[in-house]
Amino acid sequence: MLYQRRISRNTNPGRIPYPPGPKPLPLVGNFFDIPRTNESATFQDLSKKYGDLVYMSTMGVNILLVSSFKTAGDLFEKRSANYSDRFQSPMSHDLMGWDFSLSNMPYGDRWRTHRRVFHHEFQPSMAPSYFPIQTREAHGLLRRFLRYPESLEYNLRQNAASLVMKVTYGIQIADINDPYVSIARTALEGAAVATSPGAFLVNFIPIHFEYSEWIPKASFKRKAREWRDAVNRMRNDPFKTVVDGMKAGTAEPCFVSNLLNDLDSRGEVIEDEQLVVKDCAALVYAASAESTVSTLATFVLAMLTHPEIQARAQKELDTVIGRDRLPEAIDRESLPFISAIVKEVFRWNPVAPLGLPHVATNADVYNGYYIPAGTIVIGNTWGIFNDEETYPEPRRFNPDRFMGDADKGLQQLSPMDPLSAAFGYGRRACPGKYMGEFQVWISIASILSVYDIRPALDDMGRPIHVTPEFSKKGMVCHPLPFKYSIKPRDDAARRLIEQTELN
Repeated sequence: MLYQRRISRNTNPGRIPYPPGPKPLPLVGNFFDIPRTNESATFQDLSKKYGDLVYMSTMGVNILLVSSFKTAGDLFEKRSANYSDRFQSPMSHDLMGWDFSLSNMPYGDRWRTHRRVFHHEFQPSMAPSYFPIQTREAHGLLRRFLRYPESLEYNLRQNAASLVMKVTYGIQIADINDPYVSIARTALEGAAVATSPGAFLVNFIPIHFEYSEWIPKASFKRKAREWRDAVNRMRNDPFKTVVDGMKAGTAEPCFVSNLLNDLDSRGEVIEDEQLVVKDCAALVYAASAESTVSTLATFVLAMLTHPEIQARAQKELDTVIGRDRLPEAIDRESLPFISAIVKEVFRWNPVAPLGLPHVATNADVYNGYYIPAGTIVIGNTWGIFNDEETYPEPRRFNPDRFMGDADKGLQQLSPMDPLSAAFGYGRRACPGKYMGEFQVWISIASILSVYDIRPALDDMGRPIHVTPEFSKKGMVCHPLPFKYSIKPRDDAARRLIEQTELN
């Protein structure tokens, strides 16, 4: 648990200075400097005031904010052996049941075992095997927009859930009120809140962990109990469906059935190995569904507020592939501006603006500053993507900043490329980034080929002006709700959309 791994500030033997940061108060330290809401904006203000490294300490918990990509590379890449552990939040890890998650798992043998399973199925060489189903699901999203043009969040959530359930479990979800989707959404909403650095006092004051539910201020235990039930069902229910289907001979090829068949082919199946497969499958959903929703919502917002970029992208699509078919994976190298839009969407609104916190395993000295063992180290991705030296005019949506290498795609991103921060840092970077990036690419290319995204009209028939704004609360950052209009570009585009139902 967190309170078993705390290291006091007083263990600094050489009196080496700590990194700069707000002045701590007696007894509580920087407790009131750690944001509970609007986290990324508050941390950004702190980094502007104190620099690339911002250090805070409260109740024996040390936090280091890293807002420079060079510094993040130095720590998370060059010193990855020391900065690959994870913060074990009592709220999410112990109370909510996320201890099975690769993302939250402590660095060690168990983490390596789970990571190998992910690498086996989602390594770059395997990514193309998922292209056909990803393309079909992108076409499904086109049909959803035709049926429900005003339901952006619903369409995106159904599309993301449909893809991940098909790839992971071979399950076709229901269009409305699917039980798997409902349970997973509850579990993920809880995770997004609980993993925020200052969301729950139990992460800083361990005595709260022992409180009974009836004690004032202990409502976190009631919330955790509700979320834990959803987490367990998200983890167990679809996995059981696959296992039962395999016994009956009706299971479709998917992440789970492929791995279980592989275990079976090697002889006696060990229960612990099945558990690893179940854990990894649940995390595929957790890691991909919410991030895809946020990314595609950001794309729609960007096209709505930048019609000139939308027109340029459609011109490229019309020139390269024409108007009589939809984009395919083989078109990617011929559509550099579409790839540049994808990259700029990732940069403009990073899905996880603060990522998932790392932990320093051992005490360290960096640039003359002392970093205690057990320090929670947060990569400020929002700050890195808004660095004016790396990205001039950072709040301007400008795909041209990536046109120099847009044809390479994200598969070719070096860990030293600042945009790689969109997928995490070092050894804890997202193992499914190759599959995730293509899903975003094929969805964006397909939407632009057949739809126009325009302002919605008010009751007087006037365009409703939209100013891009993003939530800054919790682990995942979404655009705030906005009005929009999406319609087929013409009758030919409508026919293309309708024809996907037959494929």
